[in-house]
Amino acid sequence: MRLLCIKVAARGDLLLSAPAFRMLRNSRPKAHITLLVGASCRDVAQHLPYFDEIRTLDDKALMAGGRWEQIREAWRLFDFMRQNYSRKKRGLKDEEGGEVCIFHRDWRYAFLARMAGVPVRKGFCGKGGMWFLTHAYHAGEREHHVSQYRGMVSMGLDGHALKDGALGSGASEIHQGKDCVSVPSAVCGAQESLAGVWKFEEGEKERALAVAAKHGFRAEGKSWVALGFGGGCNVKTRTDLKTWPLEHYRVLATHLTNQGRAVVWIGDVEDASLLGDPPIGVNLAGRLTVAETASVLSVCALAVSNDTLILHLAEALNVPVIGIFGPTDPSHYRPLGMRSAHLWLGESLPCSPCHRDGFFPPCKYQHRCMRDLSVESILKKIEGML
Repeated sequence: MRLLCIKVAARGDLLLSAPAFRMLRNSRPKAHITLLVGASCRDVAQHLPYFDEIRTLDDKALMAGGRWEQIREAWRLFDFMRQNYSRKKRGLKDEEGGEVCIFHRDWRYAFLARMAGVPVRKGFCGKGGMWFLTHAYHAGEREHHVSQYRGMVSMGLDGHALKDGALGSGASEIHQGKDCVSVPSAVCGAQESLAGVWKFEEGEKERALAVAAKHGFRAEGKSWVALGFGGGCNVKTRTDLKTWPLEHYRVLATHLTNQGRAVVWIGDVEDASLLGDPPIGVNLAGRLTVAETASVLSVCALAVSNDTLILHLAEALNVPVIGIFGPTDPSHYRPLGMRSAHLWLGESLPCSPCHRDGFFPPCKYQHRCMRDLSVESILKKIEGML
């Protein structure tokens, strides 16, 4: 059996999809599973050990390019599915046809899969996509994305036959997800934690730590706290609304240093450009690859991060992490590990969460959801975790 997973962007969301990938691999051990991912996410995808093949699209062109760039990449996706997963094209019997799991809510992916003749098409209700799916998952309003993705791929894995729905008739199977709010992580999806989904290549971690050592980071003999101070930038969206104020991070670093802890700042080149004056601690922002950053994170005692790649990467490496949330809903994205935590002021504000479908409206409240979250509240969480 041939199975295609479509998750074009972004890197943090790709990690949130990993427990669903793991479920697919465990339930279909003999299937040939391919991941179709954006080129900007390949550095994460190649560390998820669930695929026989990884194919890439130009996600920048598909999601933020001009009309012809988008058409070009959409045609590449359509043609790939038609050549490799269409029952008619490959001359297969019904039960031998291909299957696609669409990890996006954009109806156009489901439309392309239907037009390509893929017999089994799983995805999410909403935005018209269910009319082109055979199996549609109706996620709970505040259901965690890990649970949503697992629920979507699990449709049809209980042994009953998968039937192809006719064009325009809608999905032949709809599953209703459950909200998971105000429930401890240990109760809600502890088995769905990201822990263990990231796999280093042989010798990769050692080489990465040697690179970090050249910039002053030495793991031995210190209790390191990693600060994921940036984020909010991908091929589709660029915003600073998801970031806790940089001055707060600087004060936090000072307190941690005074307590005898070592601080390391991590992030990409975009994040590094925000720092300005050298911060207290070791600054690795913009100096490491994603895999090298993961290696540094893996030897840290704790991470503090905005809702970005670093948050989910720490959890994937089984490192305790404190997630800082503002415009995004923690019920969707919070860390699920039993040793992790999150902070959010949104319940006391009329505007939060304001994030919808990958977009952020202009802030009318002076970024209060992040600005009013105190350094003291973070320190209190850290004291209870270390």
